[in-house]
Amino acid sequence: MKSNRLFYHAILAAVLWFAAYSAAFASPPPSSFSVELAAGDEVIEAWVVFSREEQEQGLSGVLWLRENEGMIFVLPKKSKTRFHMKGVSISLSIAYLNWRGKILKIEDMDPKERERIYEAPEGTRYALEMSQGWFRRHSVNVGDRIRRKS
Repeated sequence: MKSNRLFYHAILAAVLWFAAYSAAFASPPPSSFSVELAAGDEVIEAWVVFSREEQEQGLSGVLWLRENEGMIFVLPKKSKTRFHMKGVSISLSIAYLNWRGKILKIEDMDPKERERIYEAPEGTRYALEMSQGWFRRHSVNVGDRIRRKS
C-alpha cells in the first residue's frame, strides 16, 4: 500500500514538473484570435490584437516565436502610435503598414532597450511584429504588401 502511494506521488511530481517546464518554455497566445497573412510566398500565423489592453501587453511574457509566427496590431485611425519593449524578452522586428497593407517602415526592436520608444510613421494602420530579422531572411522589404491569406 505504501509503495502504491509512493508511486502515485512520483507520477504526480513528474506531471507537475512537466507542466511547469512546459509553461516556462511555451509561447502562450497573447490573443485568442489569429489570422493567416501572406507576404509574397510566405504564410504568417499572426495573433490579432485590437483592444488597448491587448496592445499594451503585446508580446510581453512570450519567450519565443516560431519562424512564421507573429502579432499584428490593428491601430485606431489617425492616432500617433508608439511601441516599446517593456516586459518583452525576445528580439523583434516590426513592420509598419498602411491601410492597404503596404510596408512603410521596418525596424529592429531590442529587449535590452526597454525604455526606448519606437514611433510608427504617419499613415500606419497596422503593425506586424515578428522574430528579429524575419523580414530580411524572407526578403520582405519596405514597399512590399502584407495581405490576408484567402
